[in-house]
Amino acid sequence: MNLFLDFFLVGGIFIIAIVLMQLLKIKGKELPQKILIVLFFLLLCVNVYFYALLHNIIWLIRFFFLPNDITTTILGPLLFLYIKSLFLKEDNLVKNTLVHFTPAFLFAFGITIPTILFNNFKIDGLAYTHTNFIRSIIRIESLYFMLYLFLSLQLLSKYRKLTKHKYSNLTPYDFNWIRIMLLSALGIISVDLGIKVYEYFFGDFSWNADYLSVLAMIVLVIYLGYYGVNQSKVLLPSFLLNSEVEHQINKAKNKTILPVKRAEFETLKDKLELLLNTNHTYLDQDLTLGKLAQKTSTTDKILSTMLNQYMNTTFYDLINKYRVQAVKEKIHLEEYKNYNLFGIACECGFKSRTSFNRIFKKETGFSPSEYKKIC
Repeated sequence: MNLFLDFFLVGGIFIIAIVLMQLLKIKGKELPQKILIVLFFLLLCVNVYFYALLHNIIWLIRFFFLPNDITTTILGPLLFLYIKSLFLKEDNLVKNTLVHFTPAFLFAFGITIPTILFNNFKIDGLAYTHTNFIRSIIRIESLYFMLYLFLSLQLLSKYRKLTKHKYSNLTPYDFNWIRIMLLSALGIISVDLGIKVYEYFFGDFSWNADYLSVLAMIVLVIYLGYYGVNQSKVLLPSFLLNSEVEHQINKAKNKTILPVKRAEFETLKDKLELLLNTNHTYLDQDLTLGKLAQKTSTTDKILSTMLNQYMNTTFYDLINKYRVQAVKEKIHLEEYKNYNLFGIACECGFKSRTSFNRIFKKETGFSPSEYKKIC
């Protein structure tokens, strides 16, 4: 068992060190990469601590006790900040999120550091760190982490929906890997919590059950390192964040638009449809709301409002509807007979095979191959 743990811990140390070096080598690091550097450094400390624990290396245990002890309370807010940093501008983002790290700060100065001082100097006033009450607080750290995982999943879901109001292709901004990582972390921390509850009622295991969480963490670190190092940053316009876009769409059906505004929207709609039908702007795979707004001589905010409130749609849905129509028109043309279906889709502005199949079926009720056979 010890040999197995030793292999994984040493492997984890090397993998995390490699990811850290890759992150440190990046020039002009943005906030997401800076956050990942902090995150991977903390995980490296945890890995080294458990390696020292396995081999009973006392000086190493003492040296890494602090970062290991506070990591659980820091990881949740850190992941929360990381997700925010992928979608929002960096201005005051860290400053506005610092309040989320208050519990970690209190835990470090109220429990971890006093524990270190008591263990080394036996200060009577710090004996409270070894009471059952403090042990209970330490055991529910997992609940705090779970709370932030739920908050992070909720935030990610909100931001992913909002990207549809700015981008016509979401492939470069596919954050599904973060969702998988957060759900996996939630599963790991749930098991960890279950173990702690068991130990609270029935006594400690004969072996350190925390090693299970550490081994699972190493697997997640590999996953995070693979996808996170070069993850694209998405900047959502402030007007999308400040307005409840999805709510606007649902409410628009029952909302009376002023005649002046209706006339303005109708003019913009005509201009937009003319542009899409004659210039075939939707063929641009990297088309964004901002690009289309420039071509229609308006702002992205006005264009988005018109789409949401007047046309009851999103930028993403509108552009991909035109792309599906283009595929349907090209699918039987002689000049495209040597193209496969995804090749035609790429010619019509799609970037991802998965997205193309999903969107095509949503619009037509058939998969692309089914449609080709019956039409």
